[in-house]
Amino acid sequence: MKTVLKLVIAVTLLNAVVRGADAAWNYYQIKDAAQQTLVFGASSTSAQLHAQILSMAVTLKVPLKPEDLRVRRQAGRTTAEGSYTQAIEFFPNYVYPVSFSFAVDAVSVGGSGEYDEAPARRER
Repeated sequence: MKTVLKLVIAVTLLNAVVRGADAAWNYYQIKDAAQQTLVFGASSTSAQLHAQILSMAVTLKVPLKPEDLRVRRQAGRTTAEGSYTQAIEFFPNYVYPVSFSFAVDAVSVGGSGEYDEAPARRER
């Protein structure tokens, strides 16, 4: 009987680790996809980059909402910030919400020069 109880506990813990690792893996994949989108999207507009990142989130089954993702471009620097909460069932019938957030940026040397915000003026 002791052995059966130990096996049940081990399987339950292994289940929690696998589900947590899967959510973490998806987080790192969407973060990497956002970074790659910014790096290789120098000629794309902010709206196009936003749509591409959201498309990758759908593909990866990450619950990233459009209002939780912000893509900005100023001078040659493009930044993307996103956050989402994913419900993970660590133990049977026990769902725990885990919050993830990321911020990535890329610098473009020969980009379009598009600004989302007006550049700051230097005072003389």
